[in-house]
Amino acid sequence: MSGSRGNTELVNVFTGKALNVGALNVLNEGFPLGEAWKRLILRLNVVLTNTTGTTAISEGELNLLKALTLKTSMGEIIYNAVPGRPIYRLDEIKTGTPAVKDAITATAGTFRTQFNLWLVDPLLVRPEDFLLNSIRYNRIQLELNIGTVADLLTVVGDSAITVTADLYIERIRGVLPPKVGPKEYTEISIPAPVNPASQTYIDIERANDLAIKRMLIYAQNSATAGSPFSGTPADTILDKIGFDTDRGELFNKVFWRMLNSQNKLDYRLVTAQVGIVLIDFCRDGSKMSSVSGGGFSRFRLFWDNGTLSTSQISVAVESFRPLKLQG
Repeated sequence: MSGSRGNTELVNVFTGKALNVGALNVLNEGFPLGEAWKRLILRLNVVLTNTTGTTAISEGELNLLKALTLKTSMGEIIYNAVPGRPIYRLDEIKTGTPAVKDAITATAGTFRTQFNLWLVDPLLVRPEDFLLNSIRYNRIQLELNIGTVADLLTVVGDSAITVTADLYIERIRGVLPPKVGPKEYTEISIPAPVNPASQTYIDIERANDLAIKRMLIYAQNSATAGSPFSGTPADTILDKIGFDTDRGELFNKVFWRMLNSQNKLDYRLVTAQVGIVLIDFCRDGSKMSSVSGGGFSRFRLFWDNGTLSTSQISVAVESFRPLKLQG
């Protein structure tokens, strides 16, 4: 009946949706509005034709998703131009296991990669605080910036790709009661990456209405300057990492390798994530432990360098803001 709630269900939005390669794809039709969403489940299907292309690029299947943006008709940007790599690795941390993906090879065939786009936060005691109550909106838009075959193979040759997408929404069956619902929304953003040879910090946005939950930090060698999350992740690039403010350190500098190992234990990962660490202010499971930079004049990740080789540091910031007012 109206206003009742039930179990969750998976709802198909589209199957085999053809995407333009090397272009931005804007998708805003067919999204079922009304119920509260927990996550989106996106699968990219890449068909590679090839006879002379060689040398598959490691994690090319993730790099092909250059940027993903998810936003509402009220101007709330939930995923703000987030590449495939941090989406995939954040999901691994939240579930304890990597999603299914086919590692790209130079052999012609079909390669599939699945991404979980979390709206709720499985790492919190109350994950549903960040449900996306879709009844508030008249449109929700998903933007997929898809790369080219050059993101998959070092030597392109005569190779070519076509890409299609499948999308499901996991939602709560039934409309939420009018006085029950989330007050904030999740936001994942990507600050500009940094060359650690010239700068040993990354400033994080300081805003009174923004609360930082956690940060996923990538250290990469052989990176493309200015292209976040490009290159080969390595644990030798940084020696220590922490979080600093003008009032002292919020996260004391620790050895990179020790934090990497501890992340594996804390989040029950199958294997440690090479070249990746997570700084989590909400490790206790409460969103109240998040940190806002609005009152600080300095609010930044900072580190001590290790061994650099055309290196770059990238970060994905997971935070939340109050819902924008209707009307």
